[in-house]
Amino acid sequence: MQVELTPVAWQFWSLTALALIMAAALMTDLRQRRIPNSLVLAALGAGLLTHLLGPANGDGGLFAYWPGALGAKGALLGALTGLAVFLPLYALRAMGAGDVKLMAGIGSFAGPADMLNLTLFILAMGGVLAVLRMLWSGTARRVMVNVLLMLMPYTSGAPRVFDPAVHSADRMPYVLAMAGGMLAYGGWLLAGGSPPIRF
Repeated sequence: MQVELTPVAWQFWSLTALALIMAAALMTDLRQRRIPNSLVLAALGAGLLTHLLGPANGDGGLFAYWPGALGAKGALLGALTGLAVFLPLYALRAMGAGDVKLMAGIGSFAGPADMLNLTLFILAMGGVLAVLRMLWSGTARRVMVNVLLMLMPYTSGAPRVFDPAVHSADRMPYVLAMAGGMLAYGGWLLAGGSPPIRF
């Protein structure tokens, strides 16, 4: 006898799986300052399975008021969206490769539309946490010097002198921003807010 999940039960179990993956990522990022590829692959696989096996419900997605699975195409497009949006930050060496790959894993759960909305909340949360961390650790002056070093090639044409590996004042585990951004986005939707980006 096959048991079919209702959309709400599917949403609950999918969000539970995503929360467990994020908790594991947060623990490894805090302890080792890295996110293992095995965890990224687990996120991608779980996100894909979620949308392959879940009940379809139009184009609802995981974070919709009327949730529904998006199929393999929706999961893969979500993963590619997460990768594409955060890849420039990796190219600028402002984010680690593990963080970018984990964003692809989150995207496989969220789908493309919700991944764009999550990105807004994650980046905002990252900014808030970075300012709080900077103020708490007393590295505001060093951070401002780093920002000027980063912008120098674009404003004066001078050669690039900023190297994040050498000049970093502090490195925040970015999974904190990801988890906080997802919670903020979920809270926004629960409070009746509509997704900022729709397509």
